[in-house]
Amino acid sequence: MANIKVGIIGTGGMANTHARRYREIRGVDLRSCYDIDTKRAADFALQHKIDHVASSLEEVIEVCDATSVVTPDAHHAPLSLRILEAGKHLLCEKPLATTLKDARRVARRAIQAAQQHGAIHMINLSYRDSSAVQEAIKIVARGELGEIRHVHGHYLQSWLAGTTSWGHWQDPNWLWRLQTAQGSMGVLGDLGCHLLDLLTAVAGDVATVESRLTTFPKIDRKGTQRTTLDATRLDANDTATIQLKFANGAVGVCHTTRWATGHMNSIFLGVHGTDGALRIDLDQGKDKLQLCRGRNKAVGRWSTRTIRTTPSIYQRFIRSIQMRRQDQPDVPRGAQIQSLLDACQRSSQQNGKPTRVRKWV
Repeated sequence: MANIKVGIIGTGGMANTHARRYREIRGVDLRSCYDIDTKRAADFALQHKIDHVASSLEEVIEVCDATSVVTPDAHHAPLSLRILEAGKHLLCEKPLATTLKDARRVARRAIQAAQQHGAIHMINLSYRDSSAVQEAIKIVARGELGEIRHVHGHYLQSWLAGTTSWGHWQDPNWLWRLQTAQGSMGVLGDLGCHLLDLLTAVAGDVATVESRLTTFPKIDRKGTQRTTLDATRLDANDTATIQLKFANGAVGVCHTTRWATGHMNSIFLGVHGTDGALRIDLDQGKDKLQLCRGRNKAVGRWSTRTIRTTPSIYQRFIRSIQMRRQDQPDVPRGAQIQSLLDACQRSSQQNGKPTRVRKWV
């Protein structure tokens, strides 16, 4: 098969990861990039040795077979729709959209594009790359933990608590994430989508949620607390607490925040059933899975398994195109997670009232 020509839309921070990972895959021709900031696009192309700097999305679609959408959240849905309407393969950053209505539109278009053009579509829920997570999904699906009773997890960062290696929140690369006017869904959309995807991929679908979203004043470089910057409100949520009622009867609780001092980027999940339990702490490695089953149950002893590395989402995306076989997580999965984000937002607006998760189609 000829090399797959790939384009990248949006050339900010995360786009560098896309470019580097594509460069590692045989059979990929990193052909084009586009950004509304033409200088940034030109610098990006030079850094990653991309010959074609497009002047429009249509140019990228014309010269490429597949496209990564790596823009701020508000642009994910409209750009994805245009790519899918052209019958091209799509890897979209998460979240899929900023509203459930838009996520449904993209999911339906993805299904049509797959049927009419054989288009592959995936959502970059990148922590699915963890081999421990992949094994946990299989263990629960095989019934090895019995009936699931309790689920818990967290996703913790600290970059609002002080300058980190990523930079200060006032830096342009990060500032939009704190502003709903820029289309940000806050920590719920940025980190919560990963956490909810992992918990539900392992433990099953959620029926209702109870959620509270909080926005704290930000501390600027001078140590002053700020709720606005240059007349723009810093109003996107930065902390979320969520209770879950699963369709299978299990209950769960999870939380995420950007104020967790001491945690650069920490993800944990635990699943407890009638016949055993598992837990994953990604700070300990993406390949480490802990289990408490059999004789170990009586004494609360955990064993650690090292799970063989699984392909990254970039590798799975390209392989799906080559094999003409859709892999997960696909765009409809992105819409399903959007339905959870939507329920969390509605619950928080009603002071944490239990809220039904709407269907994503």
